Amino acid sequence: MGSIALATAVIAWLLAVPAMAVAQKGDAAAGKAVYDRKCAGCHGVKGDGSGPAAELLMPRPRDFTSGVYKVRSTVNRVPTDQDIFRTITDGMPGTSMPGWAALPEQDRWNLVAYIKSFAGDKLQEAPRKAELPPDVSPSPASLARGKEMFEAIECHKCHGVEGRADGVSRAELKDDWGHPVKPANLSKRWTFRGGAGRVDVAMRMAVGVLGTPMPAFLDAVEKPEDIWHVTNYVLSLGPEAPRYATLITVGAVSDAIPDDPAADLWRTMAGQSIPLMGQVIVDPRNFNPAIDMITVRAVYNEREIAFHLTWDDPTPSKPDGKETFADAVSLQFPPAAAPGGVRPYFLMGDASDAVYLLRWQSDQGVLEVAANGPTKRRALTGGEVSGRAVFDNGQYRVVMKRSLAAKDAERITFRPAEFAPIAFQAWEGGAGETGARMSLTSWYYLRLEEPRSNARFVVPPVVALLALGGMLLIVWAANRRGQPA
Repeated sequence: MGSIALATAVIAWLLAVPAMAVAQKGDAAAGKAVYDRKCAGCHGVKGDGSGPAAELLMPRPRDFTSGVYKVRSTVNRVPTDQDIFRTITDGMPGTSMPGWAALPEQDRWNLVAYIKSFAGDKLQEAPRKAELPPDVSPSPASLARGKEMFEAIECHKCHGVEGRADGVSRAELKDDWGHPVKPANLSKRWTFRGGAGRVDVAMRMAVGVLGTPMPAFLDAVEKPEDIWHVTNYVLSLGPEAPRYATLITVGAVSDAIPDDPAADLWRTMAGQSIPLMGQVIVDPRNFNPAIDMITVRAVYNEREIAFHLTWDDPTPSKPDGKETFADAVSLQFPPAAAPGGVRPYFLMGDASDAVYLLRWQSDQGVLEVAANGPTKRRALTGGEVSGRAVFDNGQYRVVMKRSLAAKDAERITFRPAEFAPIAFQAWEGGAGETGARMSLTSWYYLRLEEPRSNARFVVPPVVALLALGGMLLIVWAANRRGQPA
């Protein structure tokens, strides 16, 4: 056993040598040139998180002079060089920090050396690697235990009952510098700061996220393996990755379409997810959009079309007209097809080309609107629109319905088997989003599937019967020729 342990130690040392050697290659002087070119705009030339863009970003850029790093794999406050290198390479999902994997590897190691120099003596202590307990695979029992511990250690107070970042403590959360911070939306693991893998999530649970209210839980759970049970439960709260649609498909139904967002029809349909970005073209710009995705389900029958929309929002807003505004969502269409497929300007049209909006607003319900730009909107009257909305555990579900046929030239007519341009806009009024300050998309396309013909149920049996009849006729004719005259 002694020789095996010695061999293991030697192998571990040999494996560690390349990483140590690479880390030692970092040249702080060379890293400065890369930092000034790529990083100083947000983090500042002094590394204090006060670059020219800092005021526009949420969360704010890291202050490297503090020596405090969110993502680390150590039990003390000092990250490994590999932790910093990985953050530079992969970026920080859910923030404005991009991944810099396109930079040469040596440049990234040089950045590690230069960034650490901002902290002076604060990073002199050697990093002490955290050791996770033995892995526990997902299972019904593990998920049940994870849910129990999720509640026991009060994860829901920040992250919400279903993990949608809508916990009761959300509004009070601040980082070590006094800046407001948002809890992670646990139903969107692709936005996790330190990575979405099982080990990444378990490590965040174990050692916490420095500089934020997220504490280390390795010593707070009842048993060490609870780290894995909670990890398994967190990863069960949402898909591994979003499945973004490039075409919105509207299915055909023959029955009446329910306007209840919780109706079985909507539960059985697969959602089509669309990513949204902040509007940064005209003032007021939105560099930190609150709504980053909408999931669409849509059907039509011989008379009307309906859209079922789902998106995360931490609170149902109560408009005061000053800081808080109505929550809202819009579907945007050109009123009519233009020659050559030319579409209106995607940002709610312009002075020469208007767009038609099918809009839901938390204080007014479903509306029809014509727009010639984000601030030039007017309600259309005389339509037949309806809908309902529900809000539950940090999520809106809204159904909007209207007739297939347009009542006038300012509205679109929907026709089966035809493509129609569609764009999306959304506002989280509780985050101060209103008017041009919104999340939005450029143009997508929508297509109404052709109704399925009953011929597919009739033709096969008819063909089979005809074939059988033909065979019987051939047999009968052959038998007649074989009979004596």
